[in-house]
Amino acid sequence: MLSQSLITTLFGQLSEGAWFRKTFKCFVLVGFLLTSILILSLFSSCTATRFIPEDKSLLNKNSVVIQGVPKNFVKSDLEYLIAQKPNNKFLGNRFALWIHYFLEKRRDKKLWNWFYGKAGQAPVYVDMYQNENTAQQLTRYTYNKGYFNNTVTHEVTRQKNGLATVFYHVTLNQPYTYADITKTMSDSLLQHYIDSIASETLIKNGDLYDAYLLDNERDRITNYLRNNGYFDFTKDYILFDVDSSLKSNQININMIIENPTNRDNEKTSGHKRYFINDIFIFPTYDPFVNSLNPYDTSVYFYKNSLRSTDSKLTFLAIGDKRIKASIFSNIIQIYEDEPFSINKLRQTYKGLTNLKIYRASTISFDTVRLEQSSSVSDTNWLNCNIYLQRSKVNSYSIELEGTNSGGDLGIRGGLVFSNKNLFKGAEVLRLRLNGGIEAQRISEVTIGDNTSSSIFNTTEVGVDANIYFPRFLSPVALRKFAKEYQPKTNVSIGFSDQKRTYYSRTILKAAFGYDWMTKPTLQHLLTPINLSSVKVTPSPAFQEFLDEQTNQRFKDQYSDHLIFSAKYSFIYNNQNVNKLNNFIYYRANIESAGNALALFNNTALLDPENDYHTLLGTRYSQYFKLDNDFRYYRLITSEQRIVFRTMMGLGLPYENSEEMPFEQSFYAGGANGMRGWQLRQLGPGSFVDTVDIERIGDIQLEFNVEYRFPVWSYLKGALFIDVGNIWTLQEKPYYNNGSFDVKTFYKELAIDAGVGFRFDFSFFIFRLDTAIPLRDPEYPLDQRWRFKTLQINQLVWNFGIGYPF
Repeated sequence: MLSQSLITTLFGQLSEGAWFRKTFKCFVLVGFLLTSILILSLFSSCTATRFIPEDKSLLNKNSVVIQGVPKNFVKSDLEYLIAQKPNNKFLGNRFALWIHYFLEKRRDKKLWNWFYGKAGQAPVYVDMYQNENTAQQLTRYTYNKGYFNNTVTHEVTRQKNGLATVFYHVTLNQPYTYADITKTMSDSLLQHYIDSIASETLIKNGDLYDAYLLDNERDRITNYLRNNGYFDFTKDYILFDVDSSLKSNQININMIIENPTNRDNEKTSGHKRYFINDIFIFPTYDPFVNSLNPYDTSVYFYKNSLRSTDSKLTFLAIGDKRIKASIFSNIIQIYEDEPFSINKLRQTYKGLTNLKIYRASTISFDTVRLEQSSSVSDTNWLNCNIYLQRSKVNSYSIELEGTNSGGDLGIRGGLVFSNKNLFKGAEVLRLRLNGGIEAQRISEVTIGDNTSSSIFNTTEVGVDANIYFPRFLSPVALRKFAKEYQPKTNVSIGFSDQKRTYYSRTILKAAFGYDWMTKPTLQHLLTPINLSSVKVTPSPAFQEFLDEQTNQRFKDQYSDHLIFSAKYSFIYNNQNVNKLNNFIYYRANIESAGNALALFNNTALLDPENDYHTLLGTRYSQYFKLDNDFRYYRLITSEQRIVFRTMMGLGLPYENSEEMPFEQSFYAGGANGMRGWQLRQLGPGSFVDTVDIERIGDIQLEFNVEYRFPVWSYLKGALFIDVGNIWTLQEKPYYNNGSFDVKTFYKELAIDAGVGFRFDFSFFIFRLDTAIPLRDPEYPLDQRWRFKTLQINQLVWNFGIGYPF
């Protein structure tokens, strides 16, 4: 039968092919290397300590022991201050330290010397001077947290094998609290501003003394004053006088705000408030060229919805400024006759960074004296100077990358042209011609008269264009929203033609959307127009095979379809790239498709066909989709962390669609999910398949835990567990036992565990993960735990670029 032969050739025994045999040999080689590393690591645990000199002790562990219960800090705050850290461990062994010892006397050879520097790690011996310095740091920290009578001592416990543990004993005693808080200042106007925000103070009667919180209070007051005209005010003017002579561990604190001094170092009568006089923009500024040419001056007036009068910008350029003046009306948020504001300065910097035509921007202020002013009586004025350094307008680049799509390896390349000032408004055009080849696993098949034995049997060529607008393009003005959040607009369109062994696909995509930040941690993506049109042309033999299939979702992969949707994404990320700390990443996506087209069902625009409607002969998809991705990154040390991820998703087809489109359905398995299964080879539910086809569903639940740690040099390691599955909303004849049931779904959760190796070169991360299924819902309920039947050939290998999450 033709269908039986197609099933065998399309999804059958890959082990009979040369591609599989070569790949299997690579896996064996990699497995041998990893096993060798593990053996060396275990061997190093027995030999590394033999190299420790008799007069030295290798630091094995630091331990902080606290007597008393801290009320305003945690133990890890003290551990972070410890200067000496033990050598890195891999699976409990100091492999990098062993390399250092082993190669220390072999460094005369260039290769060994290179390996010594890259893979080895110098021993960390117990240093009493460092211990004493750490004890002083802990004393200072606990003192600043209100424990004035604390004591910190250090103790070293040495073992016979040359290892040592350093204990830091911290005795806190009773902390000090605020009894009375007062303020002293001679500037009455300044006091008026400070009193207006007194209710937001960070220090209150009865609270524990905290020097770090006092510093935050100084920052809070300084930031408020600098937003209200106090241009040259700094927190150094704010002092706290602490009186700890009271009994019962209480203190009085007096906040003193000093006045500035003049040139004779004499105190003045008060701080000055400054107002903006003129704004000058230098759009052709070059700091490396000392030009004597005069500037061409032009003045631009524009209506400002936040002001009753027009605003003014003065441009000083050498020659043509080569950018529209109107572009700056929503970006420059510093206005004449208004008091200086540090927040508006930051907003202006933020807007200028969106103008990719400029590689750098600098804003400075000059004090000027005006004898008269019709609008403001204050005599302290600032001129604002904005210096902009241009980038090259046009650029070309060549892209080349390796790809890995569900285990199918390939090569992709492209020629990219960029223009950073398309319409003289700092719009960025990115035009890319791309192409690629891929080795599909169905590499040796015969269908009718078509025989393919090529390794790379899939080709793709295409072109796509993207235009980035550094402003809000909308028929509705929303000026206040545009000024405050400075949204960007993206327009994209793309076309690609894919040639595969048994079919070809023509894909057309277009999108129009916005991107903005409401806070440094909150990002919003809104794409009101998102179009995707796919036209599939199967070969006659493949079409005959498709006609015989009963799995509608499988057939939909190779049929024409149209998606016209709107999508919104909410992203929360509180990671601080300048500080090592725990952080959360959360992304929620909401997408609705087909509703706009459904409004025209009874018009000549759409054609009725059976129980659905088509546009230009193609059935459009109609569905609602919601998915969530929550991640928590827990820091253990500077190089070790545990990462938790939870993914949940729901897709609901309706009206014009009976099934979710293949591209929008959920799947499990692969390099970034359930790593004990290949891509789209798990689920839905407890469905058992005799034909190796890609599996998709309407519901997704997945939980991942991954422990990441250093091995040596560029090599990082990971241990992980994945739990999850996908389901269909309703029972399908081609997905038996694949539907979601709230009473039994937990019995169909799959579980895998594995180990990963990551080659982290900072700019590029190559990842190799291997996992084995521990619980497989395909088996009968009493046989789903697979501990008794685990075999080495059940390991699933996944290659990836970057971290999985």
